[in-house]
Amino acid sequence: MKRRQLEVTITMLLCLAAGALAGIVAIGILGACGYLAPKFDHVRAWLTVLAASCAALIPGLSAGRYRFVKGNIGSYIRRSLLQTLYFGGIWAVLLLLEKDDITASRYFFVTTLLLHAVFLTTLLYVVEQNLIRNFYKSSTATLAAVLGTEEDVLRITEVLKRDWSRRILGIRLTDRKDREKIGKIPVVGSTENFVDWVRSHAIDEIYIVDPEITSPFMVDAIENFIQMGVAVYINMPGIEKLSSRLKEETARYVPKTSEGFGMLQGTPMFIMEQPELRLSQAIWKRTLDIIGGLVGSIIAAILYVIVGIAIKIDSPGPVIFAQERIGKNGRHFKMYKFRSMYQDAEARKAALMKENEMNGLMFKMKDDPRITRVGKFIRKTSIDEFPQFFNVLRGDMSLVGTRPPTVGEFEQYENYHKRRLSMKPGITGLWQVSGRSDITDFEEVVRLDCEYIDNWSFKKDLQILVKTVGAVFTHKGSE
Repeated sequence: MKRRQLEVTITMLLCLAAGALAGIVAIGILGACGYLAPKFDHVRAWLTVLAASCAALIPGLSAGRYRFVKGNIGSYIRRSLLQTLYFGGIWAVLLLLEKDDITASRYFFVTTLLLHAVFLTTLLYVVEQNLIRNFYKSSTATLAAVLGTEEDVLRITEVLKRDWSRRILGIRLTDRKDREKIGKIPVVGSTENFVDWVRSHAIDEIYIVDPEITSPFMVDAIENFIQMGVAVYINMPGIEKLSSRLKEETARYVPKTSEGFGMLQGTPMFIMEQPELRLSQAIWKRTLDIIGGLVGSIIAAILYVIVGIAIKIDSPGPVIFAQERIGKNGRHFKMYKFRSMYQDAEARKAALMKENEMNGLMFKMKDDPRITRVGKFIRKTSIDEFPQFFNVLRGDMSLVGTRPPTVGEFEQYENYHKRRLSMKPGITGLWQVSGRSDITDFEEVVRLDCEYIDNWSFKKDLQILVKTVGAVFTHKGSE
């Protein structure tokens, strides 16, 4: 998630939390002290507070008061007081529209406003300051790399370091080969090695600050970065020339990208990246994931008792199989499934490679001898997939996306294969509902995954989920 989306989302949650807490605490304090009238409706009053908190977000967010900036407590008090003013004004209007007598609940009104200001100030200060100090260390941070001359790299890295949501993983200098680090950031080798380094690491953005933007090495590197689905930020010189050469000189797959100019802390940049989900789209997708993840996790917990006994009786080993997989833009995570194979399955895989029915970097075998008797049933019914709903709840995966490769498969990827990892992996996806195990060509899998990414919509996710349910019940392509 981009910085602006994070700031807006977190600010919204904090404002709503402040309103909800203020209402609950005010009711508790005033009720204990006997300051609430007998006719006071606790539930209705709290719901009105919540509604006012939601409505008050509109003027606050519209004015841009959501940006996280490191400051003193005074700046947070001013923001909180202004937001409380919006909240109080909208709440008063709602009470009047309800034909409620504000004076009948004046203690509740005043106490809630005071508590709202205190809670919001505290929440904003604690959460924002903590994020500004520590977020860049997390796996959710935007992971960046920089390519360019030493002078320009030094300038742009200082700008990037001021952004709390980004972490620079590596630098490639085009005019020096004798430096190993700039500050604490490692310097990668040649331009060719830098492309391989980007492919094999979790990288979300590349910042290119080099005047020789149209050199053969640079054009080839940028083309490879775009094919990987990594966002590319380029300084202004030579942008038109570069864009023209990329279109004229390449016949390789270049995915759908959005191009535009942006500003990074006052520095102009030309951006080439895959179309970004709007905040509303991201919220809808994550909401669907949370709802689906909760329902699926409950079913998985029930199945654990039933299926777990059968798995244990059938063969020795754990009920849950955890395997390291590759997620969005190369991030590693543990994916969970009900164990459907014998414990030595991975060790026996090499000997079975000649029986692989897939063309390319995936393994598929119709009568795989590594699959247990129970495993055949839970695979045919897709029961083995249910523990992945816990991955969805954790945020490692989505309900719909591209299937995450194993570490071994990922290490053999071509540059353009990494494009299929530019969105969060999913339990199901376009190629699964297009025939799941009926597709035997990995390049066709990549094509369908890229088609899904380039043309994503919430409606398409719902359609894929419906088709997945149909495919599971008919056992279509699930051998």
